[in-house]
Amino acid sequence: MHRPAVILGLAVLLVGGGSLASASPQATPPRFVVVGDAYVSAGAPGKNFGRARVLRVGRRPLSRAYLRFDLRKVSGVTISKATLRLNSLSSRGRFGIQLAGSRWNERKITLRNAPRPGRRIIWPVAARRGLLSIDVTNAVKAGKQVTFVLEAPKGSIHFGSRESASPPRLDLEYSATLLAAGDIAYCGQPFDEATASVIKNTPGTVAALGDLAYETGSAAEFASCYQPSWGAFKARTRPAPGNHEYETAGASGYFGYWGARAGNPAQGWYSYDLGAWHIVSLNSNCSFVGGCFAGSPQESWLRADLVAHPAACTLAYWHHPLFSARLGTDEPDMKPIWQALYDANADLVLVGHAHDYQRFAAQTADGVADPARGIREFVVGTGGNPTLHKIDSVELNVEVTNDTTWGVLKLTLRNSGYDWQFIRAAGGSFTDSGSQACH
Repeated sequence: MHRPAVILGLAVLLVGGGSLASASPQATPPRFVVVGDAYVSAGAPGKNFGRARVLRVGRRPLSRAYLRFDLRKVSGVTISKATLRLNSLSSRGRFGIQLAGSRWNERKITLRNAPRPGRRIIWPVAARRGLLSIDVTNAVKAGKQVTFVLEAPKGSIHFGSRESASPPRLDLEYSATLLAAGDIAYCGQPFDEATASVIKNTPGTVAALGDLAYETGSAAEFASCYQPSWGAFKARTRPAPGNHEYETAGASGYFGYWGARAGNPAQGWYSYDLGAWHIVSLNSNCSFVGGCFAGSPQESWLRADLVAHPAACTLAYWHHPLFSARLGTDEPDMKPIWQALYDANADLVLVGHAHDYQRFAAQTADGVADPARGIREFVVGTGGNPTLHKIDSVELNVEVTNDTTWGVLKLTLRNSGYDWQFIRAAGGSFTDSGSQACH
């Protein structure tokens, strides 16, 4: 796996694309169609208009429209922009938007029982016929429902309801944070506590990239070595097993510590969504899980999972790198897994095992540079093992390496790309950062 040339450099911005880009969803903002809407009217204060195809907003008689959006499944993200889209059926007029409570029923709401409008979001807005786009970022929170109330200071304006061909919707732009490192907890050494301090000060989901409790991943080592440092973030950690975990039979210490969060103990792989991204945690201890070859249980599961979750951006992580600039730490058996990810237009792979930091350019499973469709690999074995591995081989497509600094890789996962930053632990001097668009 080691090659006779080297490419070293600083952060590089590569723009995704390629002949198979159409196989992946377009990186458009996630859209949430209104889950409940109705208007209420002083002209019929006891009547419900929840089935109307038109939302009426006016002053004489007083008419208000209520729109409810459900963002309770949008968790663990930071919303950077929220845009309310309304189909205006009126060519002129002005209206305003306020907030209200969301405990109302579309089929029962009337002027008499409707929640009172509260804080004004924007007032007024000029209407025109067609699609209106209104910035409501300051009114929207992830994990919550939100109700907008539309009122008009004068005149009358009509909008399409959710029963119409163009219902109200909410477009979101958001990002999630993933913090990653492997090779972590070693009793009696201070380095895992130093990297834990980085995570303590950085909200986000934690990807623990294997070799989490030295030397054998026993239940006692998880309790006495891992738990006092990185164990503080157990509730937000999604782990992958390393080879040291299997020094205990069946990696029972690892699976016992993590429980269902680590997947089926006979497999050790699983997937989840984080923001707009699909994330896959895999098991690179191939000999313990029926192999990693094409058609193996894990490779077959991975291909099916990627078909079932066609996200615009995809990331996978495991312990042993396919590519490494540290002699003896690469794992050729993971090549079919990389190929399955490449075939699905995945963007990122995160690994550990080599106790250092390495950033590779996007490449194929054969190690051929491919800026259009290739996968970028980060080796982040800097989580706390006291022995850092010297970079001692020459690899194609290496962009940056460091073997002197413990730290954590922070990824900001946006709708259509990602930013990376290596955050050094106290006492370190190295850092690395950059940005990349998804394929």
